[in-house]
Amino acid sequence: MARYDESFKLWVVQQCLRGDVSPGEIARQHGLDKSTVHQWLETYRQHGMSGLRKKYSHRSATFKREVLERMWRDGLSQRQTAAL
Repeated sequence: MARYDESFKLWVVQQCLRGDVSPGEIARQHGLDKSTVHQWLETYRQHGMSGLRKKYSHRSATFKREVLERMWRDGLSQRQTAAL
């Protein structure tokens, strides 16, 4: 999977937030998968600019289990869970 810097992600998200073009069309224009654009948009809505930054952390098995339990308990999609 290609990695994109945060300024590019922000530019794509800002295009989505303007609302004149759908996220799917923006994804097509930039050669991105539309689910990637939707993920960036949701993460930005939840966490602002910090959500678009690269993360280099390792998660413990306990943390991963807690995330999955919350996903199942709250009926969240994978995208919603990742954004949180």
